Order: sequence, then structure tokens, then C-alpha cells
Amino acid sequence: MEPRELLEALVAVVATLGQLVATVAGPDGDVLLSVSPRSLHTALEIFISHLHCTLGHPGIAPLGQALAALGATPGATWARVTAAASAWWNSVAALGDSWARLAQEATELCDACRDVAATEATAAATATARARDLQDQAASWETAGDNLVAVAWQVPLALSKDKVESALAAHEARMAAASDELVAATKAKEEAVVATSQAGAAIRRGQRAEVAQGPLKSLVAACDKAKAFPQELQRQLRDIEAALEGTKEASTNVPQALVTTVNELERLWEASARLATCHLLGTLWDIQRLLSSRPGGPGGCVVAERCQKAIEDIPRLLGGQ
Repeated sequence: MEPRELLEALVAVVATLGQLVATVAGPDGDVLLSVSPRSLHTALEIFISHLHCTLGHPGIAPLGQALAALGATPGATWARVTAAASAWWNSVAALGDSWARLAQEATELCDACRDVAATEATAAATATARARDLQDQAASWETAGDNLVAVAWQVPLALSKDKVESALAAHEARMAAASDELVAATKAKEEAVVATSQAGAAIRRGQRAEVAQGPLKSLVAACDKAKAFPQELQRQLRDIEAALEGTKEASTNVPQALVTTVNELERLWEASARLATCHLLGTLWDIQRLLSSRPGGPGGCVVAERCQKAIEDIPRLLGGQ
């Protein structure tokens, strides 16, 4: 990838994160996760913090200046060159680890939302089936109760004295049975309403998780692509290390190819740092505020506009202006 493309990949992570946050913004957009931290919004706040630290990488001792100073005191300066190269290796390796962790965090969030969607779909289906069964039971009990009431009221108008007591007892038993059936039907109806409500809630929770999945998949892809930035820095450092190993410490003659590679490395590093400070870190604060805002507000457009300006500014940043 060209330097411009490498920096555009960093902007793409922030832009994609902004799209994700705009999609799930507000309390109704949060997803209850089955894993820590149990909330998609909380997990995104953590992700934003980690991304902020990754983009705002610290400055490193300038390797180019150490090479340029070789003419004065070769022995001491080569020690400086070696120390600077070692510092670069450590910083770039840490940066690569940070991007790998960000990609892993995004993947875990995507998987967590996928699991929530599947779990809630099962819960909704179970609750819907239970509501249907309860409604059927209620209808059956209501019918049975109505039939018992109808039979219970069919009391003969004239009974012999010796049959009155048994007839009344039978009548009361039928009325009690009818009452029990109607009570059971009423309870089943109430439970059916609860089950229907539970099904609806599960459907809504599952839908929120499904809505978040699409942007999360895009975020995973963006983070994976952004890993090319530290990988390119590592490639350049390997070239520098190979060139240093082939250069005698006592010599003050620095190969031009080595100088060129060092300049390219520092130019890309400095451009990424300025891209972060001039554009991306401030945009992350906008995304943080967007997360707690109501959906449909202007925050998403603001983030998109700032990311577009960042992309347009990349040629200037690479030119050292």
C-alpha cells in the first residue's frame, strides 16, 4: 500500500466507528451482552479510549538526525543510531500490538452481538410458542367452564323432597368446577399476555443486536486493513536494520539508500501523528458524545465530514506541510 493509502486506512477506522456509533446511539440502541462489560455502549467507550491511545502514538528519537551527525564523532554517534533504531523497533512493535488488540476487540464485539441475536431469536420463539399454548388452554378452559355453567343451571323445576339435597350438591359441584375452569382460563390469559410481552422484548433486543452487527463487521474489516500501517513501518525498519548491519561503525559514509529509507519511515510516522492530532483525536471526542446522543441527530454527519477533511489533508501531511 502507498503511504496515502496507509493513512486513509487509519481514517477509515474512525469513520467506520462513527457510522457504528450513529447506528446504535441513544439508550434504545444499546445491546445487553452476555459477556463483560455486558453493554455494547460501555464496550464501545472502551474501544474509543483504546483507539485514542493507539492513534496518539508518542514521538520517537529521530533516527535521521542521528545518521546526519555521523561526521563528528563516529563511535558515539553509531551508538546513538543503534539506540534510536532500537527505540523505533519497540515503538512500532507496540503499535502493531495495539492495532491487533483493536481488531480483536472489534471481532469479539461482533461475535457477542451475533450471539445475542441468536439467543434472543430463540427466546422470542419460545415465548411466542408458550403464549400460543396458553391462549389455546384459556380458550379450552373457557369453553369447558361455559358448558358446566350451562349444565349447572339446568335444574329441574320439581324434585321430590328426598332428591333436593343431592341435586343441590351436584349443582354446587358443577358451579365450583365451572368457577375453577374460568379462574384457570383467566390465569392462562394473563400468562399469555406476559409471554407475548416477553416475546416482543426479545425480538426488540435481537433486532438491536442484528442492527449493530453490520457496522461491527465493517469495523473489524477496517481494523484489519489498518494493521498494514504498523506492518509497513516494520518492513521499513527491517530494511534499515539490514543496511545498518552492512555498514561499518567506524565509517562516516552512510549509504544513500539507508538515508532514503529512514526519511520515508519518519515521514510516514510524522504524517500519521499529525493526522491524529489535527483530525482524528478530535473526531473521536465527537464520536464519544454521539454515543450518548439521540439517534438521527447531526453528530453522525459531523463525524463523516471531519473524516472526509482528514482524507483530503493527507497529501499535505505527507508533504510535511
